[in-house]
Amino acid sequence: MWQEPKIVRLDVPMFADPRWEEVTLQCEYDLGGKDLYSVKWFKDGVEFFRFMPSSEPVSEYFHVEGIVVDIAQSNGRQVKLLGQSNNRREKINLTGSYGCEVSSEAPSFRMTYAEANMSVAVLPTKPPVLDGFRPYYKIGEVLEAACTSALSYPRAVLTFILNGKEVDRAITTDLPTTGYNQEILISVSQLSFSLRLERQHFPGGTLHLVCQSSLPDIPNVRAFKTEKTATLAASNERLAQEAPKSASSSILVPSFTMLLCFLRISWN
Repeated sequence: MWQEPKIVRLDVPMFADPRWEEVTLQCEYDLGGKDLYSVKWFKDGVEFFRFMPSSEPVSEYFHVEGIVVDIAQSNGRQVKLLGQSNNRREKINLTGSYGCEVSSEAPSFRMTYAEANMSVAVLPTKPPVLDGFRPYYKIGEVLEAACTSALSYPRAVLTFILNGKEVDRAITTDLPTTGYNQEILISVSQLSFSLRLERQHFPGGTLHLVCQSSLPDIPNVRAFKTEKTATLAASNERLAQEAPKSASSSILVPSFTMLLCFLRISWN
């Protein structure tokens, strides 16, 4: 009894480094004992490569904007896409959804299909660096901090989080970035901010600052964080932890003392 054809493994890199010379996509399938009719590859629903063992030539490449196939290294099990460093004539854009369609030979012509997404990215390899932050501050001093991400593509988005709340971007400043590679901008991000500290910034006598680096346009990539804590200087620590005294209590205490003195004099 014949089995339906099925794709047992579709290997499409989740992230492709734009500096790579080539990217290999693989499609492993089981035809259930039948002969292969064709293997077709699609990007975003548009066919760009076809392998048909009964045709001449057996491999055929269809131009799709953003990708170039190395047809000599592509066959019924894999297709190789050239990176930008191997292609100077056309702008490479590998980001997209890639589908593999496999069909068995006549008379059934049964077909199976699978697809997976690929993004172009250079992921940061380490957390951002947080500079300028001191371990102790006094009320009235200015906190000045700068955060620098690791190299990435696309450029990382930096965010300051102070005591659990995101710092208003209106008081932050984007610093100049550094780029590498003429075709693809592999860069660092830098962000700074300054804030005059008040008593409210030290709940319980401490201040907590986080710099977060993320790639919001790339799915399933975790954010990197660098966290630091500062303590209120000893001269201000007692003031930050004490509850303010009310005006009424400051008046009643001396009046009560005078009443006790009067009673003692009268008793004598």
